[in-house]
Amino acid sequence: MKSQFSKIAKIRKQKRDAIERELMKSQNKERMLTHKIDALYKEIAAVEMPKEGIISVLLMVNEQKSILGREKKRCEQELFVVKRTTKQLQSDYQKAHIEYEKIKYLEEQELQAIMDKIKREEQLYLDEISTMLFAGQISQKGK
Repeated sequence: MKSQFSKIAKIRKQKRDAIERELMKSQNKERMLTHKIDALYKEIAAVEMPKEGIISVLLMVNEQKSILGREKKRCEQELFVVKRTTKQLQSDYQKAHIEYEKIKYLEEQELQAIMDKIKREEQLYLDEISTMLFAGQISQKGK
């Protein structure tokens, strides 16, 4: 059965589900960046500076650490942005969920009212039939 709120509820549910999908993507990206940053920390810690040797080797190792440090910093900045996006999406999801639940409640209330009306009409119809049957039985007994 459909009510006047059915279409609105469907649209609100679609909006909520779309936000939920975006939220899940953002949370996955957040986890991926966190793992990448952890791996970069380990990689930076694993790079050892040579104790002796050619200066160019020392400069290459130093440049490698510098590159890894810049990559780590870039990932941390991206993680900051993704965390902010995730928080915003969580807030949007909560609002969308509340709006959907409001409409869903109104839809359920309207459907319940329709069902109650149908039951009352059915009861009146059955009462009318039983009255006619009873009146028919009385008229047959009177003959």
